[in-house]
Amino acid sequence: MKKIIIIWFITFLLSTLWSDFSGMNNGTRSLGMGNAYSALGEGEESLFYNPACTANLDYNALGLSYQNQYGISDLLNLNMAAILPWQDFSYGMAIQQVNLLDVYNEDIFYLNIARKFQFNDSQINLGINGKYYMVSGDEADISLDRPFDIDLGMLYQYKGFHLGYSSRNLMRLGEEKDHMESSQLIGMAVKWQDLLNLTADYEITPSDSFVRLGIELWFYNTFAPRIGFDDKYLTMGFGLRSSWWGFDFGLKTHEELGTTYRFGFNLKYKEK
Repeated sequence: MKKIIIIWFITFLLSTLWSDFSGMNNGTRSLGMGNAYSALGEGEESLFYNPACTANLDYNALGLSYQNQYGISDLLNLNMAAILPWQDFSYGMAIQQVNLLDVYNEDIFYLNIARKFQFNDSQINLGINGKYYMVSGDEADISLDRPFDIDLGMLYQYKGFHLGYSSRNLMRLGEEKDHMESSQLIGMAVKWQDLLNLTADYEITPSDSFVRLGIELWFYNTFAPRIGFDDKYLTMGFGLRSSWWGFDFGLKTHEELGTTYRFGFNLKYKEK
């Protein structure tokens, strides 16, 4: 039965998702919150949603997320991201990878830079991602017409209210190239003290639109349950953290393909 599922999945990739890059792992904490993460402005995985968010980090961060997609153990799906702040700037790099039985691979490499601007009680962040796409497989000759792309992002913060905007795959704006589309992502987040985070995202692509919602509730700044809706799919998870490490778990349900699980671990170090 397992071999049948794997063969079906390979066929599915080759026929419909070839160089689509749609199954990438964008982070574990964000998954538990319905992938509504473009305006929260926390953690290294925010780089994948809005490149401006990383300017909020005042500590060195390193994160790793592993995804078990639809219960297929032979499908490796992970990301790794690192952020280094310096004065009002932050610099980051990241990689996302999908690998199926060493016969199909998708990779995205990121370089990120962001800056924050303080205005009394408010703050504006601006950021950019440079991206390089790679795809390879044993079953076909694969090439990308446009392997480079960029994301632009903005984050406005006034006390506990955040508004975010991200234009992703900007070089594909208004067209589909290499089976990929541009997207415009508008987000909002409300942060109440260090206890409650409410998030909402609306994503627009040339072919569709998506609504995402997320809730996170922290107890003693140590443990947080999470729940969200990624368009029509339920997500949930939890997080544990200390002053220098964090662990996250998230899952997303799908009535046809099954459940996707993610596990994430991150380290942070703040220079004195």
